[in-house]
Formats: sequence, structure tokens, C-alpha cells
Amino acid sequence: MTQTSKKRKLTNHDLNMIVLRELPLEASWHYERQQHLGFCYSIQSALKKIYEGQPEKYIDALKRHTGEFYNTSPQATPFICSLVCSMEEEYAADDSFDVSSISAIKAALIGPFAGIFDAIFLSTLRIIGTAVGTSLCMQGSFLGPIAYWAIYNIPAFICRFVGVRWGYYEGAELIQELQESGAIGKFKDAAALVAMMAFGWMTKNYVAINFVYEFGPEGGTTTIQAILDSIIPGLASLGLVWLFWWLLTKKKVNFMIVLLFTLLASILGVTLGIVG
Repeated sequence: MTQTSKKRKLTNHDLNMIVLRELPLEASWHYERQQHLGFCYSIQSALKKIYEGQPEKYIDALKRHTGEFYNTSPQATPFICSLVCSMEEEYAADDSFDVSSISAIKAALIGPFAGIFDAIFLSTLRIIGTAVGTSLCMQGSFLGPIAYWAIYNIPAFICRFVGVRWGYYEGAELIQELQESGAIGKFKDAAALVAMMAFGWMTKNYVAINFVYEFGPEGGTTTIQAILDSIIPGLASLGLVWLFWWLLTKKKVNFMIVLLFTLLASILGVTLGIVG
């Protein structure tokens, strides 16, 4: 038995509870940090056991995980949850453990895992299950809904229960090796870079603003949007994100006020023919 395994506090029952608590992951989804509350709820009971007798660290862990952005495929979340728990155990046993590496690994995994698992479950198994289930239903068979449920959910639960164990038992040894080799610092830098690339891609694709107001001589009119896109595609969207970040973090403006301002500004802009 390795030194790392001796320090493990979670049992198979605790890991199963992570899976069960993860099922309503998206019940509290919202636009600011998306699945962060669901993620924290998934590991809350495990954190309580890990930090038994260390209430300050327990509270700090809850604040960290509720304050960080999180969004990935539900089927991949138990693996990330248990990997995080293995790292939290290291921090519980060693005050010198770099807590920021936990956030870095979360940020690094959510993007790639979303791409892989969404392709498997949403774009493949869900379509196959729908096709098989619909075909059986059209034949009058009661097995249609059951076939759909089984094709989609059996692989999903296998991923959850296998992933939660793999992330916890193998993840603890992986983190120990990274720390001993000094690679954890390089991984943090790489993870931060990947996270910023992912957030930049999300800004370009999910924040939409289009200036349609035309100006210039007849026959040669152009728009502000065309000028901005000729400089950097998505520059207007990036500027809008920066504005919201400045209002929310620097000026401490209430989120609902920013949302109301955005709604009113959008209506006014469309009415005046500025945006569309």
C-alpha cells in the first residue's frame, strides 16, 4: 500500500454518493458560472469528510468551488469530482499544497471533456437511441422508450461509476507524481492557457452583437461591424464581455441591473437601427 493510499479518506460508498449527488448537476444552471453549484453539491459530502476537524479549509473549499466557473458534460463530471477530491485530500494533509492547482486542473479538463463526451452521448448515443426507440414505438412496441433509455443511460452510468473511481484512486497518485517531479507548475500554466483559449472561443460564439447602422457615400456604404471585423473578428463581442466584467468586478454593479441595462440597451439599439 502506497503512502498516498493510506491517506485516502473516501470509501466506495462516498464515491457512489458523488455520482448520485451529481445527477441533478444542471438543476441550478445559470449564465454566470453555469454548473458551479451542481459541482459543489456533488462533492460537498466528500469535502465534509475530507476536512473533518478542519472547518476553515472546508469552508474555503466550498467558497472556491461555488465561486469558479464550471461547465462540462454530466457524464464526465464524476471523474473530475473525484480527481478534485483526491487533490483536496492532499491539501488537507499538507498545508503547503498549491490549492490553485485544483482550479487549474478543473479549468483544463472541462473543455476537452465536453467536446469528447458531448460527441459520444448527445451527438451519437442519443440519436441512435431515438432512432431505435422511435422505430419500436411505430411498430406498437412498448419497448421503444425502454430501448431509448437503455441505449443512452447504461453507457452514461458506466462512465459515471467507473470514472469516479478512476479519478480518485489513479488521480491521487498522478497528483503526487506531478508534485514530486515539479511538473505541477508547468501544468498550471498550460491549463491556464487552455482555459483562456476556451473562454475566448466561447466569447466569440456565445456573445452576439451586430452593428447594422450604415454610413458613407451612396454606393459605398459600410457598417461599424464591418470595420471592427476587418480589424479583429469578434472584437465587438470581446469588448462587450470586457464591459460586463468591468461593471461586475470593478464597479460591483448588481448582476440584475446589468441584465436589465442590457435588455433596455438592446431594445433601444434595435429601435434606432444601430444594432440588429
